[in-house]
Amino acid sequence: MITDKYQRSPKYPNIFAAGVCVAIPPIEATPVPVGAPKTGLMIESMTSAIVSNIEALEAGTDELVEPTLSALCLADMGNTGAAFLAIPQNPPRNRNWTGSGRWVHWAKVAFEKYFMYKVRRGTSEPIYEKLSLRFMGVERLKPKK
Repeated sequence: MITDKYQRSPKYPNIFAAGVCVAIPPIEATPVPVGAPKTGLMIESMTSAIVSNIEALEAGTDELVEPTLSALCLADMGNTGAAFLAIPQNPPRNRNWTGSGRWVHWAKVAFEKYFMYKVRRGTSEPIYEKLSLRFMGVERLKPKK
């Protein structure tokens, strides 16, 4: 689905989309047309923007927010893995980092347990998570203008 910078349809502004169905344009042309990959953090960023924007529309204001579309990924590969951080995902980036090794496997296992704990409790972003991500320079939403 094609969306504007606020995650809504350009044709139907009351329709929003998040996740893998959003058509983020590729950085460059490729032989096979593919869109940009999406990480969980990007999807959380999109969803946070949508919730905030629906609240703004319901309140009758036009103070809409944009997702940051930053990427943070732990890719488990059995006994090893790769990790990356890209802020924002598509260039030009303000920050990027990559790492690999056995620690990524254990970090992914720990993250999965933590994520399921959050789902069971119904908590989307506890304060300690928000502060930890902010310490790394990761925000879900761009500042309001």
